Amino acid sequence: PMALDAEGRSEMLEVIDEETDRLNRFIEGLMELARIEAGEMHLRRRWGSIEEIIVTALERAAPLTRAHRMQTSLDNELPAVRVDARAVAEVIYTLLENATKYSPPETLIKVEAKHTGDQTVRLSVEDEGSGIPVELRERVFDKFFRAMRDGDSSTHQPSGTGMGLAIAKGIVEAHGGRIWI
Repeated sequence: PMALDAEGRSEMLEVIDEETDRLNRFIEGLMELARIEAGEMHLRRRWGSIEEIIVTALERAAPLTRAHRMQTSLDNELPAVRVDARAVAEVIYTLLENATKYSPPETLIKVEAKHTGDQTVRLSVEDEGSGIPVELRERVFDKFFRAMRDGDSSTHQPSGTGMGLAIAKGIVEAHGGRIWI
């Protein structure tokens, strides 16, 4: 066996740390999906502000969105929402993460919240990537499905587990909402 010098050991430890974090996120995602599928997602619903939830998600996503131009458009006087703020912020973060993965740097990512009547808020995240082919739009919410890997191998292949949008769908549906492309 070959001995590693201090720099080699440091690099090896860094790789181990990154892979451990990745595996941990993967297992957390599997656990979340299992809870959703078993109907055991326990939402902690509280009345709150969708604006604050969006800001929380934007702040968390800031390191990812730095290379993009961001635009936020929120209706005035959005109604209060009774949601699990942490879970909804996770959905928004997932959408922002996907937008950054699948759109070129320096392009626009737009976050919008509109009051659509009946105390309903419609939230959208829009990017300037190549888009998802119509025939794959429902499948992107299936667990482990990634459109760019499973649908079109000619494009770059961002990393990911293919669980983010499945979890997002579960969270949105547990709130009585719906998610679509």
